Amino acid sequence: MTIDGKTRLLGLIGNPVEHTLSPLIQNGICEKMNIPSVYVPFQVQKEGLGEAIRGAYALNILGMNVTVPHKNQVMDYLVDVDEAAGQIGAVNTLVRDDNLHGYKGYNTDILGLKRQIHEDGISLLRQTVVILGAGGAAKAVTYLCLAEGAEKVYLLNRTLEKAESIADSMNQCFSDKQESTVFDAGSSGSETDKKECRNPRVVPMALADYGEIKESDLIVFQATSIGLAPNVLDVVIDDPTFYQKVKVGVDLIYNPANTKFMQLVKEHGGKAYNALKMLLYQGVTAFELWYDCKVDEKIVADLYTELKRKVYPKDNLVLIGFMGSGKTTVGKELAERLHMDFLDTDAYIEKQAGKSIASIFAEDGEEAFRLMETEALGKLRDTLSNTVLSTGGGMPLRPENAGLLKEIGTVFYLTAAEQVLYDRLKGDTDRPLLQEADPYKKICELMKYRKPLYRAAADVSIDTNSNDLEEVIADIIQAQQRGMR
Repeated sequence: MTIDGKTRLLGLIGNPVEHTLSPLIQNGICEKMNIPSVYVPFQVQKEGLGEAIRGAYALNILGMNVTVPHKNQVMDYLVDVDEAAGQIGAVNTLVRDDNLHGYKGYNTDILGLKRQIHEDGISLLRQTVVILGAGGAAKAVTYLCLAEGAEKVYLLNRTLEKAESIADSMNQCFSDKQESTVFDAGSSGSETDKKECRNPRVVPMALADYGEIKESDLIVFQATSIGLAPNVLDVVIDDPTFYQKVKVGVDLIYNPANTKFMQLVKEHGGKAYNALKMLLYQGVTAFELWYDCKVDEKIVADLYTELKRKVYPKDNLVLIGFMGSGKTTVGKELAERLHMDFLDTDAYIEKQAGKSIASIFAEDGEEAFRLMETEALGKLRDTLSNTVLSTGGGMPLRPENAGLLKEIGTVFYLTAAEQVLYDRLKGDTDRPLLQEADPYKKICELMKYRKPLYRAAADVSIDTNSNDLEEVIADIIQAQQRGMR
Protein backbone atom coordinates (compact mmCIF):
# COMPACT_ATOMS: atom_id res chain seq x y z
CA MET A 1 0.00 0.00 0.00
CA THR A 2 1.03 3.62 -0.47
CA ILE A 3 2.01 5.43 2.71
CA ASP A 4 1.44 9.17 2.57
CA GLY A 5 0.08 12.05 4.63
CA LYS A 6 -3.39 10.48 4.74
CA THR A 7 -2.18 7.21 6.26
CA ARG A 8 -3.40 6.67 9.84
CA LEU A 9 -1.35 4.83 12.43
CA LEU A 10 -2.70 1.99 14.57
CA GLY A 11 -0.67 0.04 17.08
CA LEU A 12 -0.18 -2.46 19.84
CA ILE A 13 1.50 -1.75 23.18
CA GLY A 14 2.83 -4.50 25.40
CA ASN A 15 5.97 -6.27 26.54
CA PRO A 16 6.99 -8.47 24.82
CA VAL A 17 5.41 -7.88 21.39
CA GLU A 18 7.77 -9.70 19.01
CA HIS A 19 5.50 -12.69 18.46
CA THR A 20 2.15 -10.93 18.23
CA LEU A 21 -0.25 -11.98 15.48
CA SER A 22 -2.16 -8.69 15.60
CA PRO A 23 -0.29 -7.08 12.65
CA LEU A 24 -1.37 -9.98 10.43
CA ILE A 25 -5.01 -9.35 11.39
CA GLN A 26 -5.09 -5.55 11.36
CA ASN A 27 -2.88 -4.91 8.33
CA GLY A 28 -4.82 -7.66 6.55
CA ILE A 29 -8.10 -5.83 7.18
CA CYS A 30 -6.59 -2.51 6.05
CA GLU A 31 -5.34 -4.07 2.83
CA LYS A 32 -8.52 -5.99 2.02
CA MET A 33 -10.76 -2.97 2.78
CA ASN A 34 -8.37 -0.56 1.05
CA ILE A 35 -8.18 1.62 4.16
CA PRO A 36 -5.01 3.76 4.40
CA SER A 37 -3.77 2.63 7.80
CA VAL A 38 -0.68 0.85 9.13
CA TYR A 39 -0.59 -1.25 12.30
CA VAL A 40 2.69 -1.43 14.24
CA PRO A 41 3.63 -3.14 17.55
CA PHE A 42 5.33 -0.99 20.22
CA GLN A 43 7.25 -2.48 23.14
CA VAL A 44 6.42 -0.40 26.20
CA GLN A 45 7.91 -0.83 29.67
CA LYS A 46 5.62 -0.66 32.70
CA GLU A 47 7.13 2.57 33.99
CA GLY A 48 6.64 4.26 30.61
CA LEU A 49 3.00 3.31 30.05
CA GLY A 50 1.48 6.69 30.90
CA GLU A 51 3.93 8.54 28.68
CA ALA A 52 3.22 6.08 25.86
CA ILE A 53 -0.55 6.69 26.05
CA ARG A 54 -0.17 10.47 26.16
CA GLY A 55 2.41 10.37 23.37
CA ALA A 56 0.20 8.20 21.19
CA TYR A 57 -2.62 10.70 21.47
CA ALA A 58 -0.24 13.60 20.74
CA LEU A 59 1.00 11.75 17.65
CA ASN A 60 -2.60 11.40 16.36
CA ILE A 61 -2.59 7.60 16.58
CA LEU A 62 -6.14 6.48 15.78
CA GLY A 63 -6.32 3.49 18.08
CA MET A 64 -4.29 0.82 19.82
CA ASN A 65 -4.51 -2.67 21.23
CA VAL A 66 -3.07 -3.42 24.66
CA THR A 67 -1.54 -6.73 25.69
CA VAL A 68 0.28 -8.10 28.72
CA PRO A 69 1.33 -6.76 31.14
CA HIS A 70 -0.61 -3.50 30.67
CA LYS A 71 -4.30 -4.50 30.41
CA ASN A 72 -5.11 -3.43 33.97
CA GLN A 73 -2.75 -0.52 34.56
CA VAL A 74 -3.64 1.18 31.27
CA MET A 75 -7.06 2.06 32.69
CA ASP A 76 -5.38 4.72 34.85
CA TYR A 77 -4.51 6.73 31.74
CA LEU A 78 -7.82 6.66 29.87
CA VAL A 79 -10.51 9.34 29.62
CA ASP A 80 -13.32 6.76 29.64
CA VAL A 81 -13.83 3.01 30.04
CA ASP A 82 -16.62 0.88 28.59
CA GLU A 83 -18.90 -0.67 31.25
CA ALA A 84 -17.97 -4.28 30.49
CA ALA A 85 -14.23 -3.51 30.52
CA GLY A 86 -14.65 -1.65 33.79
CA GLN A 87 -16.42 -4.56 35.46
CA ILE A 88 -13.88 -7.06 34.15
CA GLY A 89 -11.03 -4.76 35.19
CA ALA A 90 -9.08 -5.12 31.95
CA VAL A 91 -8.80 -3.17 28.69
CA ASN A 92 -7.24 -4.40 25.48
CA THR A 93 -8.48 -1.83 22.93
CA LEU A 94 -8.12 1.95 22.98
CA VAL A 95 -10.37 4.11 20.78
CA ARG A 96 -9.45 7.74 20.20
CA ASP A 97 -11.98 10.27 21.54
CA ASP A 98 -11.14 13.80 20.43
CA ASN A 99 -14.04 15.27 22.38
CA LEU A 100 -12.54 14.01 25.63
CA HIS A 101 -8.93 14.45 24.39
CA GLY A 102 -7.78 10.91 25.04
CA TYR A 103 -8.66 7.25 24.60
CA LYS A 104 -11.67 5.21 25.69
CA GLY A 105 -10.97 1.63 26.75
CA TYR A 106 -12.83 -1.51 25.67
CA ASN A 107 -12.38 -5.23 26.27
CA THR A 108 -12.68 -6.75 22.81
CA ASP A 109 -11.26 -10.05 24.06
CA ILE A 110 -14.59 -10.84 25.65
CA LEU A 111 -16.51 -9.42 22.68
CA GLY A 112 -14.42 -11.70 20.46
CA LEU A 113 -15.26 -14.74 22.58
CA LYS A 114 -18.93 -13.79 22.51
CA ARG A 115 -18.83 -13.64 18.72
CA GLN A 116 -17.04 -16.99 18.53
CA ILE A 117 -19.49 -18.90 20.70
CA HIS A 118 -22.45 -17.42 18.83
CA GLU A 119 -20.93 -18.50 15.51
CA ASP A 120 -20.26 -21.97 16.88
CA GLY A 121 -23.91 -22.24 17.95
CA ILE A 122 -23.24 -22.16 21.69
CA SER A 123 -25.98 -20.55 23.78
CA LEU A 124 -25.26 -19.78 27.44
CA LEU A 125 -28.84 -18.84 28.25
CA ARG A 126 -30.14 -20.85 31.25
CA GLN A 127 -27.10 -23.16 31.04
CA THR A 128 -24.80 -24.48 33.75
CA VAL A 129 -21.23 -23.40 33.08
CA VAL A 130 -17.93 -24.51 34.58
CA ILE A 131 -14.89 -22.23 34.31
CA LEU A 132 -11.47 -23.71 35.03
CA GLY A 133 -9.16 -21.09 36.52
CA ALA A 134 -9.52 -17.82 38.39
CA GLY A 135 -7.22 -15.38 36.63
CA GLY A 136 -8.04 -12.40 34.46
CA ALA A 137 -9.34 -14.54 31.61
CA ALA A 138 -11.62 -16.46 33.95
CA LYS A 139 -13.08 -13.23 35.32
CA ALA A 140 -13.84 -12.00 31.80
CA VAL A 141 -15.49 -15.31 30.87
CA THR A 142 -17.55 -15.23 34.06
CA TYR A 143 -18.81 -11.77 33.13
CA LEU A 144 -19.73 -12.99 29.64
CA CYS A 145 -21.59 -16.01 31.00
CA LEU A 146 -23.70 -13.90 33.35
CA ALA A 147 -24.31 -11.25 30.70
CA GLU A 148 -25.47 -13.96 28.32
CA GLY A 149 -27.92 -15.38 30.85
CA ALA A 150 -26.18 -18.45 32.29
CA GLU A 151 -28.18 -20.05 35.12
CA LYS A 152 -25.18 -21.02 37.24
CA VAL A 153 -21.42 -20.65 36.90
CA TYR A 154 -19.05 -22.90 38.84
CA LEU A 155 -15.64 -21.25 39.16
CA LEU A 156 -12.99 -23.90 39.86
CA ASN A 157 -9.47 -23.01 40.96
CA ARG A 158 -6.66 -24.54 42.97
CA THR A 159 -6.66 -21.49 45.25
CA LEU A 160 -10.22 -21.06 46.49
CA GLU A 161 -9.66 -17.46 47.60
CA LYS A 162 -9.10 -16.29 44.03
CA ALA A 163 -12.30 -17.96 42.85
CA GLU A 164 -14.18 -16.41 45.77
CA SER A 165 -12.90 -12.95 44.91
CA ILE A 166 -14.18 -13.19 41.33
CA ALA A 167 -17.47 -14.74 42.45
CA ASP A 168 -18.09 -11.94 44.96
CA SER A 169 -17.31 -9.28 42.35
CA MET A 170 -19.47 -10.79 39.60
CA ASN A 171 -22.38 -11.69 41.86
CA GLN A 172 -22.46 -8.13 43.14
CA CYS A 173 -22.24 -6.76 39.60
CA PHE A 174 -25.31 -8.74 38.48
CA SER A 175 -27.26 -8.93 41.71
CA ASP A 176 -29.68 -6.13 40.80
CA LYS A 177 -30.09 -7.03 37.13
CA GLN A 178 -33.27 -8.82 36.16
CA GLU A 179 -31.69 -9.68 32.84
CA SER A 180 -28.56 -8.73 30.96
CA THR A 181 -28.40 -5.11 29.88
CA VAL A 182 -24.79 -5.31 28.77
CA PHE A 183 -24.92 -7.75 25.87
CA ASP A 184 -27.89 -8.27 23.59
CA ALA A 185 -28.52 -12.02 23.68
CA GLY A 186 -29.84 -11.84 20.09
CA SER A 187 -30.65 -15.33 18.87
CA SER A 188 -29.66 -16.88 22.22
CA GLY A 189 -33.29 -17.01 23.35
CA SER A 190 -36.71 -15.38 23.40
CA GLU A 191 -37.58 -12.33 25.48
CA THR A 192 -39.61 -14.59 27.77
CA ASP A 193 -36.61 -16.89 28.26
CA LYS A 194 -34.36 -13.96 29.07
CA LYS A 195 -36.77 -12.53 31.64
CA GLU A 196 -37.13 -15.91 33.32
CA CYS A 197 -33.35 -16.19 33.76
CA ARG A 198 -32.94 -13.87 36.75
CA ASN A 199 -30.06 -13.26 39.12
CA PRO A 200 -27.54 -15.81 37.79
CA ARG A 201 -25.02 -16.81 40.44
CA VAL A 202 -21.33 -17.69 40.50
CA VAL A 203 -20.30 -20.54 42.80
CA PRO A 204 -16.59 -20.63 43.77
CA MET A 205 -15.17 -24.09 44.31
CA ALA A 206 -11.78 -25.62 45.03
CA LEU A 207 -10.56 -27.54 42.02
CA ALA A 208 -10.27 -30.74 44.02
CA ASP A 209 -14.02 -30.61 44.71
CA TYR A 210 -15.13 -30.77 41.04
CA GLY A 211 -16.87 -34.07 41.76
CA GLU A 212 -19.50 -32.21 43.75
CA ILE A 213 -20.95 -30.73 40.55
CA LYS A 214 -24.07 -32.81 40.00
CA GLU A 215 -25.46 -31.18 36.84
CA SER A 216 -24.83 -32.65 33.39
CA ASP A 217 -24.80 -31.07 29.91
CA LEU A 218 -22.15 -28.66 31.15
CA ILE A 219 -20.52 -25.94 29.09
CA VAL A 220 -16.89 -25.74 30.21
CA PHE A 221 -14.40 -22.95 29.56
CA GLN A 222 -10.73 -23.86 30.09
CA ALA A 223 -9.28 -20.48 31.16
CA THR A 224 -5.79 -21.43 32.37
CA SER A 225 -2.47 -21.76 30.55
CA ILE A 226 -2.32 -25.49 31.30
CA GLY A 227 -1.93 -27.46 28.07
CA LEU A 228 -0.26 -24.62 26.19
CA ALA A 229 2.49 -25.74 23.79
CA PRO A 230 4.99 -27.25 24.42
CA ASN A 231 3.26 -28.82 27.47
CA VAL A 232 0.55 -30.29 25.28
CA LEU A 233 -0.16 -33.36 27.44
CA ASP A 234 -1.09 -31.33 30.52
CA VAL A 235 -4.73 -30.87 31.54
CA VAL A 236 -6.47 -29.36 34.58
CA ILE A 237 -8.84 -32.31 35.10
CA ASP A 238 -8.20 -35.75 33.59
CA ASP A 239 -11.05 -37.66 35.27
CA PRO A 240 -13.29 -39.32 32.62
CA THR A 241 -16.35 -39.04 34.88
CA PHE A 242 -16.09 -35.25 34.68
CA TYR A 243 -16.01 -35.22 30.88
CA GLN A 244 -19.03 -37.50 30.69
CA LYS A 245 -21.02 -34.49 31.96
CA VAL A 246 -19.58 -32.04 29.41
CA LYS A 247 -21.73 -31.00 26.45
CA VAL A 248 -19.38 -28.31 25.08
CA GLY A 249 -15.78 -27.42 25.91
CA VAL A 250 -14.06 -24.18 24.91
CA ASP A 251 -10.31 -23.90 25.51
CA LEU A 252 -8.96 -20.34 25.57
CA ILE A 253 -5.67 -21.83 24.38
CA TYR A 254 -5.31 -22.03 20.59
CA ASN A 255 -1.88 -23.65 20.32
CA PRO A 256 -1.97 -26.62 20.00
CA ALA A 257 -5.07 -26.68 17.84
CA ASN A 258 -6.44 -29.72 19.65
CA THR A 259 -5.50 -29.52 23.33
CA LYS A 260 -5.64 -32.44 25.74
CA PHE A 261 -8.72 -30.81 27.29
CA MET A 262 -10.43 -30.71 23.89
CA GLN A 263 -9.47 -34.31 23.16
CA LEU A 264 -11.04 -35.50 26.41
CA VAL A 265 -14.25 -33.56 25.71
CA LYS A 266 -14.57 -35.10 22.25
CA GLU A 267 -13.66 -38.60 23.40
CA HIS A 268 -16.67 -38.50 25.73
CA GLY A 269 -19.13 -37.27 23.12
CA GLY A 270 -18.93 -33.48 23.59
CA LYS A 271 -18.08 -30.73 21.13
CA ALA A 272 -14.80 -28.87 21.63
CA TYR A 273 -13.36 -25.62 20.31
CA ASN A 274 -10.14 -23.68 20.73
CA ALA A 275 -9.95 -19.88 20.86
CA LEU A 276 -8.27 -19.00 17.57
CA LYS A 277 -11.52 -17.44 16.34
CA MET A 278 -11.63 -15.39 19.54
CA LEU A 279 -8.17 -14.03 18.70
CA LEU A 280 -9.36 -13.05 15.24
CA TYR A 281 -12.69 -11.61 16.34
CA GLN A 282 -11.21 -9.47 19.11
CA GLY A 283 -9.02 -7.87 16.43
CA VAL A 284 -11.90 -7.46 13.99
CA THR A 285 -14.05 -5.91 16.72
CA ALA A 286 -11.26 -3.49 17.62
CA PHE A 287 -10.97 -2.41 13.97
CA GLU A 288 -14.73 -1.89 13.77
CA LEU A 289 -14.54 0.35 16.85
CA TRP A 290 -11.67 2.38 15.44
CA TYR A 291 -13.35 3.00 12.11
CA ASP A 292 -17.03 2.74 13.12
CA CYS A 293 -17.58 0.21 10.35
CA LYS A 294 -18.46 -3.44 9.73
CA VAL A 295 -15.79 -5.78 8.35
CA ASP A 296 -17.25 -7.98 5.60
CA GLU A 297 -17.65 -11.64 6.56
CA LYS A 298 -15.72 -12.76 3.46
CA ILE A 299 -12.73 -10.73 4.66
CA VAL A 300 -13.08 -12.26 8.12
CA ALA A 301 -13.17 -15.78 6.63
CA ASP A 302 -10.06 -15.11 4.51
CA LEU A 303 -8.21 -13.75 7.52
CA TYR A 304 -9.16 -16.81 9.55
CA THR A 305 -7.62 -19.03 6.89
CA GLU A 306 -4.43 -16.93 6.89
CA LEU A 307 -4.30 -17.01 10.67
CA LYS A 308 -4.63 -20.79 10.78
CA ARG A 309 -1.85 -21.15 8.23
CA LYS A 310 0.39 -18.95 10.35
CA VAL A 311 -0.37 -20.65 13.67
CA TYR A 312 -0.63 -24.23 12.36
CA PRO A 313 1.77 -24.42 9.40
CA LYS A 314 1.53 -27.59 7.30
CA ASP A 315 4.37 -29.25 5.39
CA ASN A 316 2.19 -30.38 2.46
CA LEU A 317 2.42 -29.18 -1.14
CA VAL A 318 -0.87 -28.80 -3.04
CA LEU A 319 -1.10 -28.77 -6.85
CA ILE A 320 -4.10 -27.17 -8.54
CA GLY A 321 -4.90 -26.39 -12.16
CA PHE A 322 -6.97 -27.40 -15.16
CA MET A 323 -7.08 -31.02 -16.27
CA GLY A 324 -4.03 -31.74 -18.36
CA SER A 325 -1.82 -29.21 -16.58
CA GLY A 326 0.40 -32.02 -15.30
CA LYS A 327 -0.65 -32.21 -11.66
CA THR A 328 -0.37 -35.99 -11.38
CA THR A 329 2.86 -36.34 -13.36
CA VAL A 330 4.51 -33.43 -11.60
CA GLY A 331 3.15 -34.45 -8.22
CA LYS A 332 4.50 -38.00 -8.33
CA GLU A 333 7.95 -36.86 -9.43
CA LEU A 334 8.00 -34.03 -6.90
CA ALA A 335 7.05 -36.41 -4.08
CA GLU A 336 9.84 -38.80 -5.05
CA ARG A 337 12.45 -36.02 -5.22
CA LEU A 338 11.46 -34.56 -1.85
CA HIS A 339 10.87 -37.95 -0.13
CA MET A 340 7.20 -37.13 0.43
CA ASP A 341 4.02 -39.15 0.02
CA PHE A 342 1.76 -38.58 -2.98
CA LEU A 343 -2.03 -38.48 -2.98
CA ASP A 344 -4.49 -37.72 -5.78
CA THR A 345 -7.83 -36.35 -4.58
CA ASP A 346 -9.78 -37.94 -7.44
CA ALA A 347 -8.36 -41.37 -6.57
CA TYR A 348 -9.11 -40.71 -2.89
CA ILE A 349 -12.73 -39.79 -3.64
CA GLU A 350 -13.18 -42.81 -5.93
CA LYS A 351 -11.98 -45.08 -3.15
CA GLN A 352 -14.30 -43.41 -0.61
CA ALA A 353 -17.30 -43.54 -2.96
CA GLY A 354 -16.61 -47.01 -4.34
CA LYS A 355 -17.02 -45.86 -7.96
CA SER A 356 -15.26 -43.83 -10.63
CA ILE A 357 -15.44 -40.06 -11.08
CA ALA A 358 -17.26 -40.61 -14.39
CA SER A 359 -19.87 -42.74 -12.61
CA ILE A 360 -20.30 -40.12 -9.89
CA PHE A 361 -20.92 -37.44 -12.54
CA ALA A 362 -23.33 -39.69 -14.46
CA GLU A 363 -25.28 -41.01 -11.47
CA ASP A 364 -25.12 -38.17 -8.93
CA GLY A 365 -24.24 -35.05 -10.92
CA GLU A 366 -21.41 -32.54 -10.77
CA GLU A 367 -22.72 -30.72 -7.68
CA ALA A 368 -22.70 -33.95 -5.67
CA PHE A 369 -19.12 -34.53 -6.74
CA ARG A 370 -18.11 -31.01 -5.64
CA LEU A 371 -19.63 -31.70 -2.22
CA MET A 372 -17.61 -34.92 -2.04
CA GLU A 373 -14.48 -32.88 -2.78
CA THR A 374 -15.23 -30.53 0.11
CA GLU A 375 -15.85 -33.45 2.47
CA ALA A 376 -12.60 -35.10 1.37
CA LEU A 377 -10.57 -31.93 1.91
CA GLY A 378 -12.01 -31.55 5.40
CA LYS A 379 -10.74 -35.01 6.31
CA LEU A 380 -7.37 -34.52 4.63
CA ARG A 381 -6.81 -31.17 6.33
CA ASP A 382 -6.77 -32.88 9.71
CA THR A 383 -4.72 -35.94 8.75
CA LEU A 384 -2.33 -35.12 5.92
CA SER A 385 1.39 -34.59 6.56
CA ASN A 386 4.52 -34.53 4.36
CA THR A 387 2.42 -35.14 1.24
CA VAL A 388 2.19 -33.79 -2.29
CA LEU A 389 -1.52 -33.48 -3.01
CA SER A 390 -2.73 -33.47 -6.62
CA THR A 391 -6.26 -32.10 -6.99
CA GLY A 392 -9.06 -32.37 -9.51
CA GLY A 393 -9.39 -29.56 -12.02
CA GLY A 394 -12.54 -28.15 -10.44
CA MET A 395 -11.38 -28.41 -6.84
CA PRO A 396 -10.85 -24.66 -6.14
CA LEU A 397 -14.17 -23.60 -7.70
CA ARG A 398 -16.04 -23.73 -4.38
CA PRO A 399 -14.81 -20.95 -2.02
CA GLU A 400 -14.78 -23.36 0.93
CA ASN A 401 -12.51 -25.70 -1.05
CA ALA A 402 -10.07 -22.91 -1.82
CA GLY A 403 -9.84 -22.12 1.89
CA LEU A 404 -9.35 -25.77 2.84
CA LEU A 405 -6.58 -26.20 0.27
CA LYS A 406 -4.62 -23.34 1.84
CA GLU A 407 -5.07 -24.90 5.26
CA ILE A 408 -3.65 -28.18 3.94
CA GLY A 409 -0.42 -26.67 2.60
CA THR A 410 1.30 -24.36 0.13
CA VAL A 411 -0.82 -24.17 -3.03
CA PHE A 412 0.84 -24.20 -6.47
CA TYR A 413 -1.20 -23.37 -9.58
CA LEU A 414 0.18 -25.22 -12.64
CA THR A 415 -0.63 -22.96 -15.57
CA ALA A 416 -0.85 -23.83 -19.26
CA ALA A 417 -2.32 -22.18 -22.36
CA GLU A 418 -5.65 -23.43 -23.68
CA GLN A 419 -4.07 -24.82 -26.86
CA VAL A 420 -1.46 -26.70 -24.84
CA LEU A 421 -4.18 -28.17 -22.65
CA TYR A 422 -6.18 -29.23 -25.70
CA ASP A 423 -3.15 -30.93 -27.28
CA ARG A 424 -2.57 -32.87 -24.06
CA LEU A 425 -6.22 -33.87 -23.61
CA LYS A 426 -7.53 -34.56 -27.11
CA GLY A 427 -8.73 -38.11 -27.47
CA ASP A 428 -9.03 -38.58 -23.67
CA THR A 429 -12.38 -40.28 -23.01
CA ASP A 430 -12.09 -40.25 -19.21
CA ARG A 431 -12.89 -36.53 -18.78
CA PRO A 432 -16.69 -36.12 -18.38
CA LEU A 433 -16.63 -32.36 -18.97
CA LEU A 434 -14.83 -32.68 -22.32
CA GLN A 435 -17.08 -35.25 -23.99
CA GLU A 436 -18.44 -32.70 -26.46
CA ALA A 437 -18.25 -32.05 -30.20
CA ASP A 438 -15.72 -29.23 -29.77
CA PRO A 439 -13.55 -29.94 -26.70
CA TYR A 440 -11.20 -27.01 -27.44
CA LYS A 441 -14.11 -24.57 -27.26
CA LYS A 442 -15.19 -26.17 -23.99
CA ILE A 443 -11.68 -25.80 -22.56
CA CYS A 444 -11.67 -22.09 -23.48
CA GLU A 445 -15.08 -21.57 -21.89
CA LEU A 446 -14.10 -23.34 -18.69
CA MET A 447 -10.74 -21.58 -18.43
CA LYS A 448 -12.32 -18.14 -18.84
CA TYR A 449 -14.30 -18.84 -15.67
CA ARG A 450 -11.75 -20.90 -13.78
CA LYS A 451 -8.49 -19.02 -14.35
CA PRO A 452 -9.18 -16.18 -11.86
CA LEU A 453 -10.36 -18.73 -9.29
CA TYR A 454 -7.16 -20.76 -9.70
CA ARG A 455 -5.07 -17.62 -9.25
CA ALA A 456 -7.00 -16.52 -6.18
CA ALA A 457 -6.65 -19.96 -4.56
CA ALA A 458 -2.89 -20.25 -5.19
CA ASP A 459 0.18 -19.07 -3.32
CA VAL A 460 2.45 -19.56 -6.34
CA SER A 461 1.87 -19.93 -10.10
CA ILE A 462 4.11 -22.32 -12.04
CA ASP A 463 4.27 -22.25 -15.87
CA THR A 464 4.04 -25.76 -17.41
CA ASN A 465 3.72 -24.78 -21.09
CA SER A 466 7.22 -26.01 -21.89
CA ASN A 467 6.39 -29.63 -21.00
CA ASP A 468 9.84 -29.74 -19.36
CA LEU A 469 9.29 -31.76 -16.19
CA GLU A 470 12.73 -30.94 -14.78
CA GLU A 471 12.12 -27.22 -15.20
CA VAL A 472 8.70 -27.38 -13.53
CA ILE A 473 10.04 -29.42 -10.59
CA ALA A 474 12.94 -27.00 -10.13
CA ASP A 475 10.59 -23.99 -10.16
CA ILE A 476 8.37 -25.54 -7.47
CA ILE A 477 11.28 -26.52 -5.22
CA GLN A 478 12.83 -23.06 -5.60
CA ALA A 479 9.53 -21.38 -4.74
CA GLN A 480 9.08 -23.68 -1.74
CA GLN A 481 12.56 -22.87 -0.43
CA ARG A 482 11.94 -19.12 -0.83
CA GLY A 483 8.77 -19.48 1.20
CA MET A 484 10.58 -21.30 4.00
CA ARG A 485 13.21 -18.56 4.45
